[in-house]
Amino acid sequence: MRSSMTFLRAAVLLLLGALALAACGDPNTPHAPAHAPPVQAGAGVAEAGEPAPDEPMPEDPAAGVVEADPGEGDAPVEAGNPAHAAAHHEGQVERWYERWMHGGKAGHLHVVWTPGTRDGQPTVRDRTTIVSVSTRSMAGIRDRFESTILVDLERSEDGHLWSQSVRVEEAGRATVEETTWIGTGYRNETRLGNEREVVEIPLDEPVIVDTESFLGGPLRRGELEPGKRFTYASLDVRARRAQTIEVEVLGREDVTLEGVGTISCWKIAERHPESRAETLMWLGEDGGFVRLRGEDGSEIRKSTQVAAEAMPARPAEYGITVAARPRMERVFGADKLLVTLELQPDPDRKLPELPASPWSTAHEPRGSAKKGWEIDVDLGRHAGTGLSAPYPVELGDQAEALARDLEATVLMPVANDRLVDLAKEVVGDAKDARTAAYRLARWVFHELDKQSPEVAQASALEILDQRCGDCSEHALLFVALCRAAGIPARRCSGYVCVGSLWGAHAWSEIWVGEWIAADPTTGEIVPGARYLFFGYPDREGSFPGLVSSRIQGRLAIRTRRVEEGKAAYDVDDPAVHRLQDLERRRWLHVLCGLEAHDVPDDWSVSLSGAQRMKVSGPRLQADVVAFATQGNELADLDRDGQGSISTTFCGVPALLRGFGATQVYQATSRGRIVQIVVRAVGKRGDAAPPSAPDPEDLAQLELCLAPTFADPAQPFDAPN
Repeated sequence: MRSSMTFLRAAVLLLLGALALAACGDPNTPHAPAHAPPVQAGAGVAEAGEPAPDEPMPEDPAAGVVEADPGEGDAPVEAGNPAHAAAHHEGQVERWYERWMHGGKAGHLHVVWTPGTRDGQPTVRDRTTIVSVSTRSMAGIRDRFESTILVDLERSEDGHLWSQSVRVEEAGRATVEETTWIGTGYRNETRLGNEREVVEIPLDEPVIVDTESFLGGPLRRGELEPGKRFTYASLDVRARRAQTIEVEVLGREDVTLEGVGTISCWKIAERHPESRAETLMWLGEDGGFVRLRGEDGSEIRKSTQVAAEAMPARPAEYGITVAARPRMERVFGADKLLVTLELQPDPDRKLPELPASPWSTAHEPRGSAKKGWEIDVDLGRHAGTGLSAPYPVELGDQAEALARDLEATVLMPVANDRLVDLAKEVVGDAKDARTAAYRLARWVFHELDKQSPEVAQASALEILDQRCGDCSEHALLFVALCRAAGIPARRCSGYVCVGSLWGAHAWSEIWVGEWIAADPTTGEIVPGARYLFFGYPDREGSFPGLVSSRIQGRLAIRTRRVEEGKAAYDVDDPAVHRLQDLERRRWLHVLCGLEAHDVPDDWSVSLSGAQRMKVSGPRLQADVVAFATQGNELADLDRDGQGSISTTFCGVPALLRGFGATQVYQATSRGRIVQIVVRAVGKRGDAAPPSAPDPEDLAQLELCLAPTFADPAQPFDAPN
């Protein structure tokens, strides 16, 4: 997920949040913090809520880093000091900051301003070093992430950006992104190992670095006053254009910080008109910010060097999963879902604005700032109309509109021979685009071990080498392979339900003559209605990181209704989770879809938990369990080499283990793995226990359980 902020300090804060909110852990969706430029990051640098890019260390460790010129004009400057005109060559200005998120310390920043010159005009050289440490918790599994970011930039005294270099170092790897004014616009270059991506943005004049540098002039001239509003142009590399940032002076406010004391500040609101994101800044009279608070509640606060560099034994921790209420093991087969997002009150955060999409449509929020909010969201399959273009795909008059979705980036070098050759091999003789994409999705699903890499975001080539990743890596490699195969594709961000949990997730959208959903983490094309869409991390005008920052740490999700086939059930009331009709001898476990019909009078059925059914007859007992497939097909269930044999159960392909008194059947149906453990039961007085279940009893059991494996054709209470 990418942030929408473009000003330097806000980008720093959100960048860090990005590394912290790394996408999945499979899921998106997710990882740890590391980032911070004045301009909106390009393709190679992460932003809030998104895994940061990573790369092998360049041969020259200093490559791409703009070092301050130690020559003339090296005396420090405090840009924005009222005495600046007379004293800007007298010495460097140095500041230290601490970063806090979710009540814990997540790192520190060291900022040094040094005077310089460009074409005979005075400039300010700003070097910011950011050290970030945080822990991601995913369903109780904790991963620690550490990164160091070095930002070197040069700007005019009134804040115009001349050049900037951002270097992200993580787990022994580095990504470098450089932005330079070339007289007719900006040249942005991102380097990751041997790959590089260059983008040029034509502009008539340089943009402003950030709000802090922009307000230096008005501060010196005494022009700040409560209610005063300003606008300035900032650079959006992703959108390849300049964009407007709005600034409002809210008033005066004292800030008291431990070890620093009380500082009189101007309280400033920075707003991004397109996303409506807001960051609050407390600006000191010396022109430097004292405190910064982002959309997710995280803060950067001025500090002393000793306090800033001291890190606790347990750094800030953030979670990316919430429990599914109720647990819904049938969710992979759901055609529609109605969920309610429950948001705890938070005076510092706005409500998320969920974009409408084929996956999810949000209704109007209800509630209050004091008691909290509820937002109903309808989820559906993103299936299209069934259209599938011939393969290879011919774009025709769609070529221009789809160009960005076939584009190469440093993370996805889709023209690289390794990716092109692999895509061709995997696609094989596919004659239509859906089949080709499905083969690529299954390849990624099978080939990547489900574990998080050491870095927040590896490139497609690194993922191929390491053969591991969470949902972010699955989505990125799949999109890269699709593009290498000529199939337009893009990444998506949001939350997903996997049965027992909802969690941050990254998945994909592919163009096969029309746009449809794909999830390589589970190897699916057109997966079930279980996705809560936040946005596209790579597309302008989409802000998934902002949505994520507004729900992080305050979200619960309650499923209220599920529809599959022609059957629909309200699941708000636990009393309807397990249904029975004794007269017609029917039982249904609504949460997992286990169903039994026409059960003999001398047999009994019991339903329990979120996924269990027990069937008992005079000579047989069967324990039936259903759980979400997580993308596994029947063949995947026998990869442990335990000697299963192929058979059928209820007319569908199945695996059988055990041939004595206890037999275990496994089958896949409607996005679930169904396991049936059948035990032969002897009667009192039998000379010996039965050696195997009676074939007639097995046949009767299959007749009873047949609705479990059939498409739901009618509601449970419908007449025969």
